[in-house]
Amino acid sequence: MEIIPIEVFGVHLDVPFIPPLGYTQAGLEEFGAGLCDPATGINLRVEQLRLKRWDDLFGYELSAHFFGDNGTLIRTADRVKLGVRNARTAGDWQIILQTLTRFYTLMDFDSKSVTTLSAHLHARFPSTEERDQWIGQFSHNALLTKAAALGYVRIFDWEKEIRVLIEPSNVVPDAVFCGWDTQFTNNQEWESFLGSIPTMMENSANLFEIGFEPFREKV
Repeated sequence: MEIIPIEVFGVHLDVPFIPPLGYTQAGLEEFGAGLCDPATGINLRVEQLRLKRWDDLFGYELSAHFFGDNGTLIRTADRVKLGVRNARTAGDWQIILQTLTRFYTLMDFDSKSVTTLSAHLHARFPSTEERDQWIGQFSHNALLTKAAALGYVRIFDWEKEIRVLIEPSNVVPDAVFCGWDTQFTNNQEWESFLGSIPTMMENSANLFEIGFEPFREKV
């Protein structure tokens, strides 16, 4: 099994509201204040929040950009999305984990609702040749110009199927891009559950004979 270092990683969450929430029902002022709370929210500044409204029923969008524009939050009548990208270190992961945990605590979703989770990373091989040799095992047709791996897997301690994609990175030289798409119900013990996301990524990728070094301590 190849074990390679992680260069960049990110996480994205998408949670639909069923039924959709009208402008009055959404309580956006209280929600925005909660996001700005440094103790229980994600410590946003008021100038980082923007609200667009074009209808009195479902026509609104609250958005925020933070972590130097690497973090985004978008809430509309039918869903809320939260994403963080371009993380690089163990410290970055701890900040992401705190952000996700506080987000779920603040949202207090219905326990029957479902989150779609997308995660990704770029991990570097020692050379382009070694990267291409490893990923070439997934090429089963001479007409394919570039090999990639795609599969749906199940692992212990994760309730839903996980879609795993591995292909050459177009961002980091000598690297592969790995992407995960899966779901979970919103009835978890959030800190411990969300803390298991890197383990889910690792264990499902292991089925493709690839593993990752721990998040580095510093860049």
